Amino acid sequence: MTWAQWFVTPAFTSVFFLLGVLTLYWFMTDRITKKLQKRHPTINVSRVRTIIGLLYMAILIVGAQLSVDGTGNGWVFVNFQIFAVVFISYFLQLEIKFWQTAIVIVGFMGINGTLMIPLSWLFAAIYVGLYYAMKLVKQHQHHTWTDFVDYSLVNLAFSTAMWGVMKFRFNLHPITVGWEILFSFFFMTIMFVYISSVRDGANTIAQLTYTTNFDELTHVHNFYAYKNNFGQAFDHAQRHQEPLTLMLFDIDHFKQVNDTYGHLTGDYVLTTVSRMITQELKASNPKLQLYRTGGEEFTIFFANYTPAQAHTTVTAIARRIRETPMQHAGETFNITISVGLTQLKSGDENQVDTYRRADEQLYHSKRHGRDQVTVG
Repeated sequence: MTWAQWFVTPAFTSVFFLLGVLTLYWFMTDRITKKLQKRHPTINVSRVRTIIGLLYMAILIVGAQLSVDGTGNGWVFVNFQIFAVVFISYFLQLEIKFWQTAIVIVGFMGINGTLMIPLSWLFAAIYVGLYYAMKLVKQHQHHTWTDFVDYSLVNLAFSTAMWGVMKFRFNLHPITVGWEILFSFFFMTIMFVYISSVRDGANTIAQLTYTTNFDELTHVHNFYAYKNNFGQAFDHAQRHQEPLTLMLFDIDHFKQVNDTYGHLTGDYVLTTVSRMITQELKASNPKLQLYRTGGEEFTIFFANYTPAQAHTTVTAIARRIRETPMQHAGETFNITISVGLTQLKSGDENQVDTYRRADEQLYHSKRHGRDQVTVG
């Protein structure tokens, strides 16, 4: 058998297999988490990804090992086992207690029929050591090129130890062991580069998504997010004949606040008002969101609410703002808001019609003394 036959084909096949395993994981977790988030908006996405990753790798490891059980080739998936434990410990950062680890290992050895083989226990000990060593490396990473060096050295040390055990247990040729250690290093490097690239890309997309949908000053949703989200709510309400209430409000005499106390105080007012309203919405219904749609203008839409049903939350918001003194840069003052409230009507052809009517009610409140709610 030539070097090309022995090395190139298995290496490339294994690379594509491992990349496929990782890609399938990202695809599955993305689909599952999106569905869960629709039903449970406050769900811990990181926790869900971790649980899926653990189950996914456990199924793959057990399935792969069972496929060679009793064939005398029980060593062929060792690198995949190394791959799995590094993925779980370093990239998923899964917290597993020692007794849980022991149960998993004993169970796996029972399935594999290796409980009575001393070298299998040594292999298991090295396996556990790799898990905790990789977690330690991850905890002390510096986000520099040295992270890869630490990651590689630990992988190389433990894979060498594991393949040393396999050599004696299966009487493997030293050259075979050497190539397998090289394979392990190669695969771990590919995994590091691949996952790091995926995460960097995901972080960039997340940052762009946040910047696109959230206001930089107040960190509430912006007008772009409002248009998209209210447009969807509008279409849904029309299609299913459900009520939809829209609330527009702005801060009374906000220009006077800026002129009197300065723009930094004005920014403080905007962020404080946003924070208070967000708290009120969470207490009322966590699904409700605040949108900053203009300088001092904000919007909230109440899906499946009539104006009467939304009125309690609206008045609670107005009352809290009215009764909370603003204190900034040694100054203390009070503010109020003027509110326009309307609902989706049969004659509304699009969301602009509803918005325009809410805006008219808002200006009615401002023209008639401010600090009030007008429904129309």
